[in-house]
Amino acid sequence: MPAFLFGCLAAGVPIVLHLFRRERFQRVRFSDVRFLLGAQAQQMNHLRLYELLLLALRVCVVLLLAFAFAHPFFGPDDQLDGPVTVVLVDTSFSVSGPGQQDEVQALARAAVNATPDGHLVGVVAFDDEARVVAGLTGSRSSALAAVDSLSARPRATRYSEGLTAASDLIGDRSGRLVLVSDMQAAGWATGGGSVSPRVELELRPVRPPVSNLAVVGLDIDSNSARVDLLQVGVGPDTTVSLALDGAVVDKRSVTPVTGRSTVAFPVKFPASGVVMASVVDPSGYSVDDRRYRLLDQSRQATLLIVVGDVQSSEAFYLQRALAPGSYTDPFAVSVVSAAALGTGLDIPEEVGAVVLLGTFGFNRRGRGLLASFVQNGGGLFVAAGPAFDGDLVEGFLSRGTELGFGVSQVHVNPVTLVVSESRHPIIRRLGGLASQLSEARFTRTLTTDPGVGIVIARFSDQAPALVEYEVGEGRVLFFASDLETKWNDWPRQRTFVPFLHEVLSYLSDHRVIQQEFVANKVPAGVPDAPGVFALVDPPGRVVVNVDSGESDPTPLSQDQFVASVGRLAQAGENQVELTAVEQEGQQQVWRYLLLLVAVFLTAEGWLGRLVA
Repeated sequence: MPAFLFGCLAAGVPIVLHLFRRERFQRVRFSDVRFLLGAQAQQMNHLRLYELLLLALRVCVVLLLAFAFAHPFFGPDDQLDGPVTVVLVDTSFSVSGPGQQDEVQALARAAVNATPDGHLVGVVAFDDEARVVAGLTGSRSSALAAVDSLSARPRATRYSEGLTAASDLIGDRSGRLVLVSDMQAAGWATGGGSVSPRVELELRPVRPPVSNLAVVGLDIDSNSARVDLLQVGVGPDTTVSLALDGAVVDKRSVTPVTGRSTVAFPVKFPASGVVMASVVDPSGYSVDDRRYRLLDQSRQATLLIVVGDVQSSEAFYLQRALAPGSYTDPFAVSVVSAAALGTGLDIPEEVGAVVLLGTFGFNRRGRGLLASFVQNGGGLFVAAGPAFDGDLVEGFLSRGTELGFGVSQVHVNPVTLVVSESRHPIIRRLGGLASQLSEARFTRTLTTDPGVGIVIARFSDQAPALVEYEVGEGRVLFFASDLETKWNDWPRQRTFVPFLHEVLSYLSDHRVIQQEFVANKVPAGVPDAPGVFALVDPPGRVVVNVDSGESDPTPLSQDQFVASVGRLAQAGENQVELTAVEQEGQQQVWRYLLLLVAVFLTAEGWLGRLVA
């Protein structure tokens, strides 16, 4: 609160009062006092010294109060001096068209060479993730070498990722951010982030292809296949082919219309195999000219979700994450109320795992059913939340052994997830996504006893977040927050769905094989490129396709693009303010200033009595 610094002006009040209240003595001739003059002069000198010290203390008290109310803090001192230039290079597949790669490298090299004297220079590459390929340095040669090593990847564009990473590299310095990209409109579809408001943005646009034809969908039923095409711009006639396990089974010539269109093939496919739809497009991106579909049937895991009220939204996000409605869903999900389990409904034998979200209406019969299910080898996933009764759950599960469920607590500063047991199958199968669990923010959690069970993940305050218990022959996993959005924002994060899949696959006692992936979201050991790939553990095969949203190269105008960046700059200003508040809250320098005020006031009172 810098406005309180104007209070420093009040420091002049003690000075003014001191000057006006000085005693002025009239000279009066008197008898000879020569023997007292020395003692009087010495006493007057001491008195003036005390008055000056008293004045200094009063001025300091006013200044310290002003600074204390302004809430000062110490900022980071590890920033390098001098302005910087960061060249941000687009490496998504929307810059992989004919001639685009040469243009990208030429523009990026020119941006490095045009860096002003005295600037440090760095290079950041981005698609749907950002990576610093050349840190800040005064050497142009290392930045140029980094540019020469870049090439387009089969991934989507996310400007927010690149701009945020470049802004983080710049830090608190001033400087330039040079963006080399095709300024594709689709790149602003998702993502948050922020950009430093002190950074000057320079755009170096790459020309998009004159047209692009892409296969954006492939649907197959028992007697036909439907290929969805996207044509941007005006393209020539082409051939749409349909192949099974590499052998062409049908093809036809089409004249693509601008926008989306569908080509139907009356083909009956077997129960297993790989179908590929492809087109011929010499003027656009080659990576989206084909799309794959796996016919192999995967075994679904049967899940039962128990809620307090089936009419509530307790299971909304969970259902969408586990069974969004496609025939390739890895889980078959049913939702029942806790009361229904107590009034005649049984847990079917094919159920591999139960998810308990609500306990309202859980009578003795329902609790006994669930306890027997777990004791006999079933898997139970329990999540905290407003409808969770820890004492009730502990009572029918523990059979005399305390599980350590505590009370809920509110976090003024949200906590995040941190992996505690990286060797656990759930975390191991998440692969690289495990490091992104920290993206979610939790404002309310339930305390648990850290000495009971296996702590798989913790919150950033070291409290257990995901705990595994052995109950009889079964397993119980407890998550210490809810699976809605009342206590956290996790359902909106990209790790929510894969985390739930791994947890419930683990509890269901078998590995559910997801068959189709998008580039950059592939399991460990699978190349990050379109195609068909084999899995070793568990055995099987998967197909990888590109993000169809990237196939539209339509660009924004420079004014529209700058306006979009402006929204991130506003977020950057808000982030600076928030960071300042967080730093001040951690340091709390004002407490020490008020302590000095108390010390100075004590000294002022002591000196005041001497002067009086």
